[in-house]
Amino acid sequence: MLIDATEIMDQHRGSASHRLMMAQLKQRLAEIKAVLPVDRPLVYLDYPVHDNVGDLLIHQGADAFLQDHGYRVLGKFSTHDFCERIVKTEPNIRLKPSIRRLDELVSRNGATIVMHGGGNFGDIWPEFQQFREFIVERYPNTRIVIFPQSIHFGSREAQTRAARLFGKHKQLFIFVRDAESLAFVRDECGLPGDVMPDMAHQLWGRLPASGNGNGEMLIQRRRDKETRDGDRLDRGAFDWDDLKSANDVFTIRALRKWQVIDNPLQGVVSNYALWRIFRDKLIKRAVDKLEPYSGIDTDRLHGMILGALMGKQVRFGDGHYGKLHRYARAWLSESPLLESADKQTSA
Repeated sequence: MLIDATEIMDQHRGSASHRLMMAQLKQRLAEIKAVLPVDRPLVYLDYPVHDNVGDLLIHQGADAFLQDHGYRVLGKFSTHDFCERIVKTEPNIRLKPSIRRLDELVSRNGATIVMHGGGNFGDIWPEFQQFREFIVERYPNTRIVIFPQSIHFGSREAQTRAARLFGKHKQLFIFVRDAESLAFVRDECGLPGDVMPDMAHQLWGRLPASGNGNGEMLIQRRRDKETRDGDRLDRGAFDWDDLKSANDVFTIRALRKWQVIDNPLQGVVSNYALWRIFRDKLIKRAVDKLEPYSGIDTDRLHGMILGALMGKQVRFGDGHYGKLHRYARAWLSESPLLESADKQTSA
């Protein structure tokens, strides 16, 4: 009985230290207000219109942050509101005439532009980087704040070009999620920046947070271009794609198309309002998927963060540029509920 009692006490202490860490990460996000004053209006750009639950959690967290702190948000727009692909099979994009709507919002209200955080800063997801660069070039005299990003370039040439472009802007502030990314912002771009947790941490206390489960680990393996071991995927492993149905695929395409064609009714019901309903439904499915399990074994950053938000055991591997370990070192090392799969392999 003494052993059982000790194990229970250890679990309780571990859970308590995890909760304290997560609460502190949420509190850390409040420091963004020093760079983004609450009394100044803003426009939010680049919210995700796809089925990657990680990006959706970031966006839901950003929404919660802006709401919790009382910001006046003049509008929320995706890349599709202002851009279209030049060739459908290629990532290159161009601005549409609808960009004048953003011009007017910014010039008339003196608004700050806030750009979505995440892990698409660099050359792995070029269309999102291209949009980010369009905005920075188009509004050289407008305050622009980029929410926490992980930055990675595979091409040194692309990295140098981006650093030169961003470095020209005199009112650009970039939050990043790890020290490696901060080096790019400060040393290569010559810009002010700071390290900040992922915006999804604003959801702490909003999601079911019970570490209890069925004793099993949910295995999650990513299947996209960030996969490290594409030829060695675990059989039966889950990924975000599995949460959507054929009807969901149609809905996503329809909502994206609705934005691309410049929905004439968005003055009545905004594109964002329509998308948010679907976004929240997908996030709920992800939470429901993880809820019965005791933990998650994942190579997705937001599989790791979602597990942490729900108080689950988390074993994490990595994609091909080390994003998870960089993030865990920066923010999650004090939690006894998280463990690197690399440690387990070397043991």
